[in-house]
Amino acid sequence: MFSKALKHLFLGSILVSFVYSNSNDLDLKNDGLTIEVDEKKIVIKRVFNDECKMINGADPENIWSGNYVKESLPKACVKKFLTTPGAITPMKINDKVKTIGEIEVINFIEDAQEDKNKLLIDARTSDWFLQMTIPSAENIPFMHFDKNKYPDDFYDVLEAIGVKEISKDKYDFSNAKELVLFCNGSWCPQSTFAIKNLIKIGYPQEKLNWYRGGMYSWKLLNLTTVSE
Repeated sequence: MFSKALKHLFLGSILVSFVYSNSNDLDLKNDGLTIEVDEKKIVIKRVFNDECKMINGADPENIWSGNYVKESLPKACVKKFLTTPGAITPMKINDKVKTIGEIEVINFIEDAQEDKNKLLIDARTSDWFLQMTIPSAENIPFMHFDKNKYPDDFYDVLEAIGVKEISKDKYDFSNAKELVLFCNGSWCPQSTFAIKNLIKIGYPQEKLNWYRGGMYSWKLLNLTTVSE
């Protein structure tokens, strides 16, 4: 239904990572936040080893493959996650779009088995989706929510989420589905890009849910995944 998209992400290895409530207003990649603890200055920032930045972050296998940590530990019990240098997202997109966690996602999936007006959307590009996703998720890559750059795919998106275009830039949301959107994790901007583009066209915000933790949080908790 949707064309395969270009890969956009590049990985780095993170040595120290702190999520600060106002990180969206801070340059955590470069300057960071300087605080004083016991008369010592500490800079809270995302610290990356330059050598690790050479890793091909566009390859999903570089993120999701392998069992690591201490070699003597059972392989089934340990995992390694690489963190890209993307900006950390705030906890909420706005006061109307609901940020949800794993239990809410699972409840949504259960409800969606009977209620076809509920749709779980993996907003990552198709190569990531094919590698691994949450059961029952439909892949609608984030860039397809951009009407100006991907008009043909945009109309496919409208059909999938129950929206009709009445006239230019005017839409009928009477059958709009309740959505949960996610991508790779709290540093991933793809699901927020999709949600913000839906808001631009007037999509009912009470029908938008954001799973901020995405695949990283899902995998961290060792919840079931599927691959195509």
